[in-house]
Amino acid sequence: MVRRTASPSGPRSNLGLAPAPHLYARLTTGRLMLITALCLLPVALVQLYFLGCGLIWQFLIIYVTATLCEAAVSLLRHRPLKQTASDCSTLVTSALLALTVPPLLPWHLSCVCAAFAIVIVKECFGGLGMNIFNPAMAGFVFLLISAPGYMFSTFVPPAEGAFRIAGLGATYEVVIQRQDPAPLQERLHEAATQTDALSGATFLEGLKTSRKSGSADSMVNIPDFTTGAALYYSAQAAACAAGGLVLMIMRIIMVKMVLCYFLAVAGFSYLGHLWWPGLYLPELPTLLVGGTALAGFFIITDPVTNAGTGLGRISYAILVAFLIVVLRALGSYSDSVAFAVLLGNAAAPLIDVLTRRRPYGVGYRRGELL
Repeated sequence: MVRRTASPSGPRSNLGLAPAPHLYARLTTGRLMLITALCLLPVALVQLYFLGCGLIWQFLIIYVTATLCEAAVSLLRHRPLKQTASDCSTLVTSALLALTVPPLLPWHLSCVCAAFAIVIVKECFGGLGMNIFNPAMAGFVFLLISAPGYMFSTFVPPAEGAFRIAGLGATYEVVIQRQDPAPLQERLHEAATQTDALSGATFLEGLKTSRKSGSADSMVNIPDFTTGAALYYSAQAAACAAGGLVLMIMRIIMVKMVLCYFLAVAGFSYLGHLWWPGLYLPELPTLLVGGTALAGFFIITDPVTNAGTGLGRISYAILVAFLIVVLRALGSYSDSVAFAVLLGNAAAPLIDVLTRRRPYGVGYRRGELL
């Protein structure tokens, strides 16, 4: 910027200097995170309808704990609290954690999960933009490994209109007052249709038990995902797609990355079921059951923990898809999305090295431009 000032000897030019950045984007980090959180609302509404109001308590507990942890770390590092609160990254992490943990998980475990995700996984690596692993997935895996009994005993079966049975009062007694969740789960089982095949944890746990004996194709009946309680899986996938479509239209996430991920999941599951039907599910259940759809639109697209190049992001998506299919069939846990994402996060730096662009002027043949 050139500024001219008058002087006794005539006009004088002064060069005005300003610190970087010199270009400002309308889509700031805070707005990006806020849009992502709003795109998760359809998924939250589907879970409220089919799983009850436990999601509300989980989100409030996790978000308050995460916010307090962020504030404490900011004070210790002498960072302004306003800047920490304005990026809205804690909101997205809390929403993803609330959507993945069991709805009836006791409040103290939700606090521990949120504190681990924020303090250990995020802030110990330097804060926003510096963390290697996805905080929400790391917190979920930490809780799954450290308290597997609570994780598998506090899931609820999907049932149409579950919010009427598992309302705010009923879930408050289980989550906050730590009462036995079994009576509430039994009422939801009674409300659900075809409960033996369609309860969320039971379906995947039944698959895990049967695939160990190589009889998954004969023991697990693939439900109709258009009626009854199984409609939950279709509705959840459609809600994820609706939110993801908004993110793709606004160019917040990479379209090719998402498409390659779902094509890879379908392709790997098709080949696995074709060659080893006793271990692998067909394509449709693999895409709908568990957190496959949520990961495709909202988790692997995290700009911090995935690869940095265009080709690298596609490779990263295919790697995570491969790990989901293989670990779900051969792993010790019923669902493998979180483990696959963390392994993909660990491989992202290597993917960046293998897919980095050729520097300008390097690699030309002799006799051409240098």
